[in-house]
Amino acid sequence: MGGRSLIFYFGIQIFLTLAPVTIGRGENLIPESAFRVWLEPSFMHSPLRGPLPGAQKTVMGGGFQVDGELKPGAKTTLESLKLTWSEFEAKARRNASEELARLHPRYERDARKSIIYAALESDRPVVSCAVLAPGFLGLWKDSLGEKVLVVVPNQSTAFIFPRLASDYLSYAPMVLRANRESTYPVSLEVFEVSFTGWRCLGAYEEP
Repeated sequence: MGGRSLIFYFGIQIFLTLAPVTIGRGENLIPESAFRVWLEPSFMHSPLRGPLPGAQKTVMGGGFQVDGELKPGAKTTLESLKLTWSEFEAKARRNASEELARLHPRYERDARKSIIYAALESDRPVVSCAVLAPGFLGLWKDSLGEKVLVVVPNQSTAFIFPRLASDYLSYAPMVLRANRESTYPVSLEVFEVSFTGWRCLGAYEEP
């Protein structure tokens, strides 16, 4: 199956799983605790989404957690909720702490026992949401530093590298494989995460 066919196939799979939630008259039936934002590929063209600084192929999708699944909001969501995107995003990021608290980092170490990178992995497509939680950066302060590099190849996986003296580019095969083999691919773009926020630095490239 060719590259474009794979993208189309994956896009259809995600669309079927993440059918937009229209709030309309039922806005009071969806609690604020269900608000979520997550990283997703820009080609999805989700109705409710926001930009990420410097990113070309990754956006922040917005919606709700319904029955354990992430469902995108409709174009009318913010109007129905009487919220701006910034207000919705702030509430959703706080709610993502619920997903982050359930994840346990896996650390990869070298022969000297120094940490090379960390991985967040789940059997549910929630990691792309958890990385946006306010407490995400604080997880790595004592192990990877106050600035980290993050790539989220699919909704269930994130790799986190130290910003300084990082050899993250040598892990391209691992990242590419995690992206290709997933039903829910997200991005090959690499983001610097610091106290100032998220900023795209570049991307892993297919050979």
